[in-house]
Amino acid sequence: MSEQESIGRIEVAPEVLATIAHYAALRVDGVSKMATIPADAARLFRRATRHNGVVLQLVDDKVTFDIYVIMNPDVNIMEASKKLQTAVLEAVNTMVGIPVAGVNIHVEDVVYAQGEVN
Repeated sequence: MSEQESIGRIEVAPEVLATIAHYAALRVDGVSKMATIPADAARLFRRATRHNGVVLQLVDDKVTFDIYVIMNPDVNIMEASKKLQTAVLEAVNTMVGIPVAGVNIHVEDVVYAQGEVN
């Protein structure tokens, strides 16, 4: 039997994609933790799948991620955000192979350790 021959259907739940994006985001240097999805964004994405700082929308068999994070203060936020986009894209592509239309990063805050800011 060739690899191209289908022997059935494979379905991946949207929650699985959100989990993959969540853990890919947490592995990026500079990401302190996932942020809470703001209430206005939650209303905007009512029909989307939401999971621990990740909102995903599936349109025409392509997925778009909105990732909400809190960053560490000692990183370049733009560079870390670009690395985060790449990490999510590569993780989804490697594990599932579903086309990603976009990875939008929302930096909600920067967390400083107590006593770090004067």
